[in-house]
Amino acid sequence: MINRTRSRRIRNLRLGLLAAGGVLLVLLLTVLVIRRDSFRYAFVDDTLYQPEIREAAARYCVPHQLVRALIYRESRFRADARGSAGEVGLMQVLPSGAAADWARVNKRRPPTVRELENVRINLDVGCFFLARGFRRWRNYRGQKALALCQYNAGESRAVRWAPADPQDPEILSRITIVSTREYVRTILARYERYCGEVE
Repeated sequence: MINRTRSRRIRNLRLGLLAAGGVLLVLLLTVLVIRRDSFRYAFVDDTLYQPEIREAAARYCVPHQLVRALIYRESRFRADARGSAGEVGLMQVLPSGAAADWARVNKRRPPTVRELENVRINLDVGCFFLARGFRRWRNYRGQKALALCQYNAGESRAVRWAPADPQDPEILSRITIVSTREYVRTILARYERYCGEVE
C-alpha cells in the first residue's frame, strides 16, 4: 500500500512537472513569437558603414546619428535589403521615387536597382531624400519627426500631421497611421541612444 501511494505521488509529481514544463515552453514560445524582431536583430552590427554614413549625412546637413537610426529601422544595415514595395538597400530607397527625384535634381540617369545596392549611392539618395524633409520642416520644433513622417509616409501625410503651431513639439500623437507612428518613435529613440554614445 505504501509503495502504491508513493508510486502515485511520484507519477503525479512527474505529470505536474511535465505540465509545468509545457506551460513554460508555451510561454517562452509566445514571447519569442511576439519579440521575434528583437531576437532576430539582436546581433545587428550597427557600426557598419560609419565613415560613409557620416560623409553622406554631412553632405546633406542631416544628423549622422539619425541616418544611422533610420538605417537600423529600414534595413538593419543590410546593403542588399529589399522591401515589399520595391525599396532597395540600406535606406530602403524607392527607384521610382527618391532615386528618380535625386537623378532629376543631379541631372543624371536614375540609378538601377543594382546601383542602389551600392552603399555610397544608396546613402547619397537616402540622405538627399531625408534632407528634403529637413528643409521642408526647418521651422518646426518637431522637425526630425516630421522629416521621418515624410520619408516614410510621404509629404502630403506629413502636412496633415504637422501642428498648426510650428513651436508645438508634439507630433507622434498626431500620426494616424500606427506603423508610421511606431516607425518615427523607434527611430527617434534609437537616435537619442546614438547621440548619447561617446565618439
